[in-house]
Amino acid sequence: MRTTAKSSLKQSLYAGGGALAGSFIGGPVGGLLGGVVGSVVGYLQSDEYDGLVLAVLKLEETRKQTLMKEVAAVLMIAGAQARQLESADGIREQLYRFADQEAVRDGVWKACVSSVTT
Repeated sequence: MRTTAKSSLKQSLYAGGGALAGSFIGGPVGGLLGGVVGSVVGYLQSDEYDGLVLAVLKLEETRKQTLMKEVAAVLMIAGAQARQLESADGIREQLYRFADQEAVRDGVWKACVSSVTT
C-alpha cells in the first residue's frame, strides 16, 4: 500500500507540475498541454504498482468477507436494511443508493484501506 501511495503521489506531481508550468507560460491552453505532457512524463517515470481496487480484488477470502461486513455496516448506518444486503447485487444497489452521502463514501474508503493495510 505504501508503494501505491508513493507512486500515485509521484505520478500526480508530474501531472500537476506540468499543468502549472504550462498555464504559467501559455495560459489556459498551456495548462491543458502542460497537464497532458506532465501526465505522460509521470506515467513514464512511475514505478510498477497496483491501485487500491486491484489490491482489494487480490485479498484472500477471509479478508474479503471482513471487508464486506464492514461495508454492510456502513450501509446499514446510512439506512439500508439487512435483507437488502444479502447478495452482491443488493450491496451494489445500496452502494449506488447511498453513494451521495459523504459518511458512506468515507466509511467504505476506510474499510477498503483498512482491509489492504492490515
